[in-house]
Amino acid sequence: MRVVSLVLAATAALSLPAAALAQATATATATSTPNLTVGSVIYDPQGGEVGKIDSVSGDAIVVDTGAHKATLPRTAFGIGAKGPMVTITKAQIDEQVAAGAQKAAAALEAALVVGAEVKGKAGTPIGTLKEVSADKVVIDRTAGPVALARNAVGLGPQGLFISLTAEELDAAAKPTPPAN
Repeated sequence: MRVVSLVLAATAALSLPAAALAQATATATATSTPNLTVGSVIYDPQGGEVGKIDSVSGDAIVVDTGAHKATLPRTAFGIGAKGPMVTITKAQIDEQVAAGAQKAAAALEAALVVGAEVKGKAGTPIGTLKEVSADKVVIDRTAGPVALARNAVGLGPQGLFISLTAEELDAAAKPTPPAN
């Protein structure tokens, strides 16, 4: 069996569930568009600090609360007395992100079963789970089984996946020639 060391990069920022987004956008209006730049401090309606903007990509704004990073839509922001604000508190964001992470971990755990199909980053099937243990998974492939760290497997809308294509996995699984 070939063993490949691969760690799936976890999403740095989790999106808030719909209920929290609805609460966050309740008072934001189109006429109160704040300047949302990396490093800006975000406040709640009472003036409490929620966190700082970590990154901006189009309409996705990542807010770092210090405990978590949460992706909020640009429409969730308004202008408060101290500057950019959202209508939920730091504690509420942290609670929602933690709950979302727990739910995602439980869904992944339920999906990691022997026989489950695993897809590569291109979305094409690369094999099925042959073995699942506390620290590794073995993917059965036509080229032979490949062992990966358990955290190299993620769960997306299309099912289980790894962050490599089948070709990249095969290249990574080839034995390294001995040094002379």
